[in-house]
Amino acid sequence: MSRRLEKLGAEVARVQDEALADDRRRSAVRRRLLSGDGVGAGKAPSRERSSRWVPVLAWAGAMAAIVFAIVALWPRVAEPIAYRVDGESDSGLVDHPIAAPDDRPTSIGFTDGSAVQLGPSARARVRQLRTDGVTLALERGEATVSVRHRKDTRWSVEAGPFLVRITGTRFRVAWQPERESFDLQVFEGEVRASGPDMPERILRDGDEVHRMLAPEPAPEPAPEPIPAIEKPEPVPESSRPPRPEPPAHAAPPEGSSPPRATPEKSTESEPPLETNPQGEREQPQPPPTEAPAAEAPPTEASAPEPPPEPAWKTLLDQRDYAALLTTAGPDQVEQALWHAGPNQLIDLGAAARELGDARAGYIYGVVRSRFPTTDAAADAAFLLGRMEFHSGAYRGSATWFETYLRERPDGRFAREAAGRLLEAYHQSGDEERAREAARQYLGRYPNGPHATLARSVLE
Repeated sequence: MSRRLEKLGAEVARVQDEALADDRRRSAVRRRLLSGDGVGAGKAPSRERSSRWVPVLAWAGAMAAIVFAIVALWPRVAEPIAYRVDGESDSGLVDHPIAAPDDRPTSIGFTDGSAVQLGPSARARVRQLRTDGVTLALERGEATVSVRHRKDTRWSVEAGPFLVRITGTRFRVAWQPERESFDLQVFEGEVRASGPDMPERILRDGDEVHRMLAPEPAPEPAPEPIPAIEKPEPVPESSRPPRPEPPAHAAPPEGSSPPRATPEKSTESEPPLETNPQGEREQPQPPPTEAPAAEAPPTEASAPEPPPEPAWKTLLDQRDYAALLTTAGPDQVEQALWHAGPNQLIDLGAAARELGDARAGYIYGVVRSRFPTTDAAADAAFLLGRMEFHSGAYRGSATWFETYLRERPDGRFAREAAGRLLEAYHQSGDEERAREAARQYLGRYPNGPHATLARSVLE
């Protein structure tokens, strides 16, 4: 820029010097004409009148030369980057789906020299096209990205909730929404990657990142332990009834064979015979046995207690979103984001907006990543557009309003999105798109709240 201004100044000085020299020459001619040297007296007045215009014409020519030099040397405004898909014509469409067929990859070339190759079945969108870079959203599949390094390069790739910032490099990135898995491998150069539970980190040649956000299947509950049957306590020896001594038997007579030995039996199972006072033997009675104790019913103390629910889940179930955002830690909020339903996330984003929490936009992005084809995802696009509109980012808000109208042309926010789109283009100074938005608005909502603005734009 400074070198161009120096050239401009030199050109202006040269033109001024030439104009001054011409003026001096014309002044000399004028003096000679007034003195009558070599000119008839009758023609002097006419030439005197014509000589009055000489300085004016000289300065007019000098100013024209200055304007021409300014136009020629003034730096031209750079145009936004465009792209082409598989050799087709250049395109400047944003948020337009680009899908690769199932049997072959698809190439995307950009006018800044960068290139993206989508793997088979991959799907992506070009979110933004700027003069210094591009924002590409990888909705599913794999992409190989090669970004040409320039002085001011602002390239980025969104893969689900993950963001990869690029200054000039070559890498492979993949996102699978069903499993919520993210993969990044850097082949050359340097990138900065960030995402849930992953602060921004720098990755260079050969570095890789693998993340899985889907919750693991809950383990099967352990079977409840069977309470042990209480065994009867042994009766103390002192409390048992005394056992009678076995009677003394006479010795066998001489010459008789000794009695045949019989197996020994337990004295507890078969006690020895006893005699009553009349000398008769009594039949032995089995010892009294104690009845087994009845099985004790399981008590609350014996059953395992379920683990308490984490605080973030309690707050999420109670829909106390303000407390969740203000009291729970960052990790707990992340867990809540990836376990909550679509409507819960919409309400959580609204609570973040009311609190002035900067994570509101991120929450709406999670809705679109986890539930891409639902009404909640379309509503999140509208809410993102409204947030950017109120922040003064009119072009970005127009992109989100167009996204909502494309996904839900008859949705509950369709009329407001159409009016906001008109306002966004009008505020950004894009009158051509503002007129088109005004015609579409009046065609659908001739008596809508933005009808007056639409008619004034078309006048």
